[in-house]
Parts: sequence; C-alpha cells; structure tokens
Amino acid sequence: MKSQLQDEFNLAIRDYQLTPKTVVVVAVSTGVDSMVLLTLLENLPLAKRPKIVIAHVNHKLRNQSSEEQAFIEAYAKAHQLKLEIEVWPVSKHPKTGIENAARKIRYTFFAKVADKYQAQFLFTAHHADDQAETFLMKLVRGGSLQQLQGIGVRQLTKHTQIQRPLLNFAKTDIREFATDNHVKWYEDETNTDQSLTRNRMRTEIVPKLKQENSKFLAHVQSYETQLQRLFRATSQHADELVKQIMSKDGYQTEAFLKLSPEWQDLVLQEIALQKLGAGKLTDSQRIEILHLLHNQQKPTAQIQVSSQMLFSKNYAQFGFFPASELREKGQAPVYSMLKLNQWHDIGEYGTVGWFDANKISQDLVNADQVMKLSKNQIKTPFFVGAGSVDIKLRLKNGGHKSIRRVLMDAKVPVSKRKGWPVLKDANQQAVWLLGIRKSWLEEPFDSQQQQYFIIWKTNNLEELN
Repeated sequence: MKSQLQDEFNLAIRDYQLTPKTVVVVAVSTGVDSMVLLTLLENLPLAKRPKIVIAHVNHKLRNQSSEEQAFIEAYAKAHQLKLEIEVWPVSKHPKTGIENAARKIRYTFFAKVADKYQAQFLFTAHHADDQAETFLMKLVRGGSLQQLQGIGVRQLTKHTQIQRPLLNFAKTDIREFATDNHVKWYEDETNTDQSLTRNRMRTEIVPKLKQENSKFLAHVQSYETQLQRLFRATSQHADELVKQIMSKDGYQTEAFLKLSPEWQDLVLQEIALQKLGAGKLTDSQRIEILHLLHNQQKPTAQIQVSSQMLFSKNYAQFGFFPASELREKGQAPVYSMLKLNQWHDIGEYGTVGWFDANKISQDLVNADQVMKLSKNQIKTPFFVGAGSVDIKLRLKNGGHKSIRRVLMDAKVPVSKRKGWPVLKDANQQAVWLLGIRKSWLEEPFDSQQQQYFIIWKTNNLEELN
C-alpha cells in the first residue's frame, strides 16, 4: 500500500495538468486526510509538483488547537512551504450554528489566500467515505433530487476551482498510507461525538454498507458522477427554454404553460437557481408557485419565498423580485402564513414554525431560539415577513421600541435591516423579531390554556461541500 496509493494518486492527479508553475492552496487541518494529501503532493515527480501554499484555520474549538497550529508552522518551515494561518477567536464564536459559521470562516479565508497567490486550485482532502456520508445524510434529510449531489467541483473565486483529489480513495487506504509512511497527524476529538449525524453515519451506517458490498464507496461515486452529468444536461436545455420565455420584465406566463409539466417544473427550478441561488426555493414553495401559474382565477398574486424575495404573477408575466423593489412600486409587503406543526423556510435566515406544545419533541423545546405562548396571549395563525423597520415591539415596562432601534442596538448591518424577518399574529401584533428580540405580550402566560411553541433555527446542517 505504501507505493500503491501514491502511484494511484499520481495517475489521478494528471487530470489537473499540474506543473511547477501551478499554484495550489491546500486546506490542512492537521488531520490524517489533509496531512496525507499534503504528503502525496510533495511526493509528486518534480515535473508535476506544483507550488504549494498551506492554508490552516485555528478555530479555537479544541484544547489542542494551539498545538496543531505550532505543528503545521514547524512542518511548513521544515518542508520549505508557504503557510497562511487564520485564527478564529473564541470571542467571535456564535452561540448557535457554530459548525456552519466555522465553515464560512474557512472558505472566506481560503478565498483570500487563493486570491493573494493567484492559485488555480484549492485542494481539500475529502475522500470516498466523506462522499458516501454526505450522500446518505442528504438522502435521509430529504429534499429535491438535485440536493443528492454530493461533494463535487465548484468555483471558490473567479480564478480558483475547488478540487478534491482524494474522492476516489477510501479512508482505510489513507490511514494505512499514513501509518506506513510515518505521517504525523492529529485526531479531532469531536470525531467520536455520537450526537453528530455525520459521526453516526461514519461509525455505524457506512461500515455496515461496506460489509454488504465491498464496492459500496465506488458505487456512490459512480452515482454522483451520473447525477452531475444528468443535471448538467437538463440544466443546459432548461436554460435554453428559459431564454425562449424571457420577457422584458420577467417571463411569459402563456409560453411557460405551453411547456410539458415536466419541463415547467425544471424551467421554474432553473429560473429560481438563476434569480435566488442554489437551494433557496423549497419544494412546497415550488409546488405553490406552479399551482398559482395554472390558476386562471388569480391573474395577479404574490408568494413570499424568503424575507427579501417575492414571486410575483402579474397577468401575462411572472418572476422573482426583491420585496423592496415591489414596495417601491406601491405594493405592500407580503407576509406568509405559517401552518401549525410545520416548518416554514425563510431563506438565508433559516426556518421557523409554530407547534402544538403536546405534539413536539423535547429536543426542539430545549433549543436556544424558542418562544412559549398560551392561547390567550395571541391570535393565531402566525405570519412571517420582512416587516417595516417602524414596527414596534412591546417592552416589559409597557413601553415600545421600534424594530429599527432594536436592529441598531443588535449591530445588524444596515444592508440587512429592511429584510430582517418579523413574526406577527393574526391581529398584526409583532410577536418576535426573529433571533434578536421577542415582544413582551400584554396578556400573562396562562398554563391552563392551550400552549404553543414558536421555534426558529438557522440552516446549520453539518456539510462538507
């Protein structure tokens, strides 16, 4: 195995057409995967060996973080490699969603390093087991077929592509190579935390599937390749159809409805991808929009798809528009109604839902962003939308404070203040400026009345790609 993995890596890396002039940034955590990737790159023949820049983030999440930073500093010096380090101070760690925040810190830093050195690639050490775990996590979570795409190639910056040279290699082979070649690495203590979905997939589910079929990892990678090829082909044709139905101020409703039902769905997804970004339109929103486009009894209507974006149907045309743009045209802000015991997507701000207290799991009740209410305090149902900054929240002393002032006190960037989601009840009473401040309700909580929980959570699913 000592030479086999290196030989196979040397063959796989040929696709990148590396030369001594090629600059690559290598994301190194000091774990076994990234240390092996670094070693394999250093062992390439001189004619194929690129200029290596190590990028390391000290997240300050583990006791050994400082030791790992010192190790990679010594390693880079001994191997005469350029090194860039980002330290994420504990004082800047968020109270919730730390995994998602850490990922954003990493890739923002990687992009800066890539721009600094004009790197052609960012190499990360994701391998075949990571691919299988990601695939299974998305399969279990559910969603659109496109979301089943696992770890793949994407752009980091205009000039830098993210590539994963170890995707065809199993974790066991990587560990064996590290042991045989005396590669030093640090074990992440959180890898044994069974409360994390990925760790349960890694230690319980994937090993059993490997026992069922020794080629399981290769089959997952094959499915991923096929899915990506299929989606590229359908996306290309969908893009052609989008251009055919495009109008000056949106898209032609009549031309859209002449498409087959299958292509209507795919074209709408392509439009949403172009206007909103990947994963921003939920399945329920897509179905609701398709129903609206077919409903001749509603020639004009709007659907809130996020705190800042609306879908608008206006007789012969439709499209996605910023809520602020429609408000400037004299249209009132749109609030979307929440359905009892269901989650409601609010785009980049996460998801919100209101639940019967008797029909909710204790795990959700214990979450940080929860509001408990009794029926006498509010008028249901609830509505969420990008409220006016002049809306007022009630204070404990009976006074009021405008959302504008609350957002300023919370140091929310000016660019986000107009779009921040507000939860109201059926009486248009502001109940919660989500994630920032709850309104002090006039009526006291009554434990004898029907009780509800309002829960807000950010999109912090642990993902790799």
